[in-house]
Amino acid sequence: MTQEDFQVIVYSREHARSISDHLFDGVPEEIVHKQREELLKPGPEEIFSVCALHGGEVVGVCTGVRMRWAGARHRIEIVQVVVHESFRGQGVARSMMKSIAAHFLNLGIEIIQISAEAGNVEAMRAYERIGFKRFGTLHHGLKYDNEYSDEVLMAASIAAIL
Repeated sequence: MTQEDFQVIVYSREHARSISDHLFDGVPEEIVHKQREELLKPGPEEIFSVCALHGGEVVGVCTGVRMRWAGARHRIEIVQVVVHESFRGQGVARSMMKSIAAHFLNLGIEIIQISAEAGNVEAMRAYERIGFKRFGTLHHGLKYDNEYSDEVLMAASIAAIL
C-alpha cells in the first residue's frame, strides 16, 4: 500500500461507527462517540484528532493534546495512535502524526511527545522510524486492572515529524 491508498481527515461523529466496527472490535458506536466527544471537548487549539480512511472505512485514529500548564504550551502529546493491524507498517501512523504536527505548527508547537508500554517493542520501533527518540522510562507509569507496566517516554521536534 502506498500513501495514496488512504486519506487522513479530521475526526467527525460519522466516523464513530467505522471506528467501532474496524478498530475497537466489540465496543458499541455510542461508547466510541461518547469517549471521542469527551476527549475532543476542549477544542482544536488544545486537542486535535484525525482518522485514516481506506475505502470509506476508518483504519486508523490519532489524537494530539497540547500541554496545558505554563512553560509547556510549546509541546503536544500524542495520546492515541491506533492503526488496524492489516494497515500497520504502511505509513498510516506517520501520515496521521504529520497531519497533527501540521495543525499544531501554526500554534507555536515545537515538541511532540509520545509514550508506549515498555513491552510494546513494535510501537516503539515504529515511533523511532517516524523520528521520535527515547528520553526516559517511567517505572509503573501505566496501570491496567491493578497491574503496572513501565512507560517508555519519547519525543521529537515538530520538524522531525513534518
